[in-house]
Amino acid sequence: MKKVIILFFISVSLLTACEKKEGYVTVQNKVHNTVLNQISWDNHFLGTSLLPGIKSQEATIIDKKESFPKNGVVKFYMQRGDNQVYLETKCSFSLDIDQHLLIVISDTTSVINPMTSE
Repeated sequence: MKKVIILFFISVSLLTACEKKEGYVTVQNKVHNTVLNQISWDNHFLGTSLLPGIKSQEATIIDKKESFPKNGVVKFYMQRGDNQVYLETKCSFSLDIDQHLLIVISDTTSVINPMTSE
């Protein structure tokens, strides 16, 4: 009987150690007269196109429990008229287990173009 109980606790420990957890990310475009295209956070694709004032669908980020919290910048193409430029946020955004993270990109969000930055 003791062996069965010990095996049970070992099995439960192994299952919880490999347990997958999730968090949720949404991006909102608050940049005036500008469309955000091909939006991603920490290599997770969030949407193809966001008009001003619109939020992306909530993306579920699933990974092993020990890999949280996750950190990443938002990457996107900013389009105004016929002009488009690739940008990344300067600051990183952190996502923890079961968190619903809303990232707002606005006129005052600090961004860089890594292709031209040194």
